[in-house]
Amino acid sequence: MPSEYAGVVRLAREKPGWIPVIRSVYKEAGQTKEFAGAWVLKRLGEWAPSLRTLAARGVLEKTETARGGQRAYYEMPDRAGVERALKELGAL
Repeated sequence: MPSEYAGVVRLAREKPGWIPVIRSVYKEAGQTKEFAGAWVLKRLGEWAPSLRTLAARGVLEKTETARGGQRAYYEMPDRAGVERALKELGAL
C-alpha cells in the first residue's frame, strides 16, 4: 500500500476535518506540479492549518521555501494514490 494512500486514510480517520483540505490539495496538484500552501488555502476558501501535517504524513513533499521563509512549496508525488483514498472515503 503506497504511503500517500495510507497517509490520507489514516489522517481522515484520525482527523476527519482534514478531508476538505486534502481534496483541495489534490485539486491544486492537478493544476500544477508544484504549488504553494497559500494557493491551496485560497482554493479552499477558508483558513486551514499548515500543510506541514500532510508532508509529515507522506501525502506531500516540500520542495522549497520562498519569500524569506514565509511561503512553502509542495508537490504531490502520488496523486493517483491520493485520488484512490479520497474515492474510497467518499470524498471525491
